[in-house]
Amino acid sequence: MMNKEKTLFIFEGAKTEDKLVEKLECNFLGARHAIKCVFDAEIYQLYRTIKEEKGFSIDIVSLLKERTVENAETLKDYNRDSFAYIYLFFDYDAHSTLADDNKIKEMLSFFNDETEEGMLYISYPMVEAIRHFKNLESFKSLTVKCKRRNCPYKDECHDKDECLKEPHYKIVATIDSKPQLSNINSYTKTVWQELITAHLCKANNLVNNTFALPATLISQEVIFSKQFEKHICHKCPEVAVLSAFPLYVLDYFGCVRTIEMLNS
Repeated sequence: MMNKEKTLFIFEGAKTEDKLVEKLECNFLGARHAIKCVFDAEIYQLYRTIKEEKGFSIDIVSLLKERTVENAETLKDYNRDSFAYIYLFFDYDAHSTLADDNKIKEMLSFFNDETEEGMLYISYPMVEAIRHFKNLESFKSLTVKCKRRNCPYKDECHDKDECLKEPHYKIVATIDSKPQLSNINSYTKTVWQELITAHLCKANNLVNNTFALPATLISQEVIFSKQFEKHICHKCPEVAVLSAFPLYVLDYFGCVRTIEMLNS
């Protein structure tokens, strides 16, 4: 998938995602020909916009221009045909008041081709998953509760009050990780190699029950299906902590080249 054609990155938020990609480019991806924009809302608000208002008939570039003045300025010289590839990075955000797993399925089905409507990548439960890491052994089985007040079984749960008092995931990811991972700006190539390896092994284990670097690409639709089957569709809904960005790296370079880069 490596190319020199124009690429559009669409992020949920304005800070963390952009910084992550910037550091990935510096340490792993190399120089890119990419334009970066922010939707500045959750995936469920994007769903509402394109499904309820647009009927899944959209021009994502025009939609972004309408969202913010910053996007309009960034994209003033571009239209949909300006971009060969479009990638969207959003959080699972199952605690959102608009959260709905069927909407996630629809979005992943719609945004499943970077050369058409775009390719959607989801972080579970949020973008901070990339740094929620201590070591490979503990990360292999690392899960977190994901629905909070949206849990369909909350009225049957004896631990409901304690569960709702648990800190926000951003706090959990900070205190339950290596201290040196708190500052994305300090990530070196070695740090990225460790994190990408961990998340790719985790994704492979989720889908193929093998905690090793994948030999084939893993689709976002399959990842969500396995998250739902193994973790979300339980009486205490959870997700396997998993970042979208290493999966993008895998898709971008392919399995063989990715493994070579991780071992270099």
